[in-house]
Amino acid sequence: MNAAPQWGHSGGKRCIKVLTLCHGGDGHNAAFDPETHKITCFSKCGNQTRVLHNWVSAALGTDNPSIGKQFIEKWMDEAEIDLSDVIPGASGGIQTYHAFDPDMRVEMVKGIDPKILADLYSQFDTTTETLSRLKWHLPKAQGGDGIPLQQLIDFNVAYYPKRGTIILPHHNINGEIVGLYERSFAPTQEEMRKIFGYGPKEWIDNKEIWKAIHDAPKSKYMPLLKEGKYAPPKDKKDEKKCWSFSNSRNLYGLHKAKEAIRESGKAIIFEGGKSVMLAHAYGYPFAVASHTFGASESHLAMLIQAGAKEIILAFDKQYKAPEGKEWDTYEQRTQRLAGRVRRFVKVSRICDREGAFLGYKDAPIDNGKAAFETLFASREELTGRG
Repeated sequence: MNAAPQWGHSGGKRCIKVLTLCHGGDGHNAAFDPETHKITCFSKCGNQTRVLHNWVSAALGTDNPSIGKQFIEKWMDEAEIDLSDVIPGASGGIQTYHAFDPDMRVEMVKGIDPKILADLYSQFDTTTETLSRLKWHLPKAQGGDGIPLQQLIDFNVAYYPKRGTIILPHHNINGEIVGLYERSFAPTQEEMRKIFGYGPKEWIDNKEIWKAIHDAPKSKYMPLLKEGKYAPPKDKKDEKKCWSFSNSRNLYGLHKAKEAIRESGKAIIFEGGKSVMLAHAYGYPFAVASHTFGASESHLAMLIQAGAKEIILAFDKQYKAPEGKEWDTYEQRTQRLAGRVRRFVKVSRICDREGAFLGYKDAPIDNGKAAFETLFASREELTGRG
């Protein structure tokens, strides 16, 4: 890549003018600032400013900043560029970066009105007799998840007789319920399509079959719909139709884990709430869940502010073997998370490369306390340079 650099001036400052390779241009209309290591394109990119490795990535025809980083490092005779204090942002369709701030203010998600909650819970069954019959509580030998009854009670889990579903409430750090998720055990739309022999996007002519599939839940976990007097009027399209919340600003179980995080200096991030309840039961009370394969900037800041000195990534086993596309995705995503924050906190991951303890898609805690203890003890520290 030949950018044909030449000294010049921009905005009253001395700079290095380069060809606008970011969009395939051939004029010296991009200016590199040696002090900030940023390049501004004054041509087709519309005065857009990028850090150097992002601009190089664009010039190479990719929006992956790691490609630009690797290109520069090779040009510098393998001297490493440390990007550990940056996290992805969006700008003009090209990925840019800004510094991660561990002290950033994360606006707490507001709780649902207590009177409304009381009314909703009056429709649920929270008796110990019912909770003890839930699949979540039944022993693994009986096809259950083995979550102790006390954990179901402590996390306000409920059964919804009207729909035959389990209600999983989410709390903010103060313990207020901010949202309600529903775990359905009916076949999902995808599963129904398979039952009736239809592909994912195949047209369905039969109206009865179409309705059966349409009425099925879209996924196993969904925000509970607002019904009856809580259903928004049809003319208020902007009003939420379900008891959802901003997941990126809330960590499941943090209200229970915050003291243990402060005392231990550790925080485990699982994907799902069931894993958190099991972890607390197994003696790992510093566990939370992001309810996704990953964690947001706010999630990471919340854990650091809670006192975490080590963040342990305990995502589901999203790979069949430590090679191939699935492994590459897992490796890149976990290393990228570590790279965001490793200047401020140690980051490790629970990983079963050879499948000695976990099956495909299993959470690290799915196969019992002994297996999890082994995996936890052998966790891998991440460098953020995957």
